[in-house]
Amino acid sequence: MLRTTALAVIGVCAIACSSNAVTLSPAEEAAARDAALQWLQLVDSGNYKIAAAQMAEQVRGSRDWANYLASHRAPLSRVNKRTIAEVKHASTFPGDPEVRPHTMMRFKTSFKEKAEATEEIVLTKMGCCWEVSGYSITAVTR
Repeated sequence: MLRTTALAVIGVCAIACSSNAVTLSPAEEAAARDAALQWLQLVDSGNYKIAAAQMAEQVRGSRDWANYLASHRAPLSRVNKRTIAEVKHASTFPGDPEVRPHTMMRFKTSFKEKAEATEEIVLTKMGCCWEVSGYSITAVTR
């Protein structure tokens, strides 16, 4: 579990710091954003098993995603507000030997039970579609 979490964190950092940054067309950026928001709707509605099943095949077995979502996201309750804080694009990602588009989206999110949190989603372009290949949530403590 710790190894998987470390890989997810390393992956997000790698995209954020990547020298393999890429530029996407406005249509591709919109498609990635829409895929992230549609997936987050599943998570927000508590459909953790479905959200886990819709993640990229290459990461489904890397962790019990339904359990991760239930234990990390469910206690926060409903979303009050979610805004995109940062978007990064890269052509490579740790653990993925293929060069293909990857997008990391960082959201600032306010929940009923936690005023400030950061959600990070990694999306990978698989053929014609963007698929979620990573997710983490961190509650902001002050």
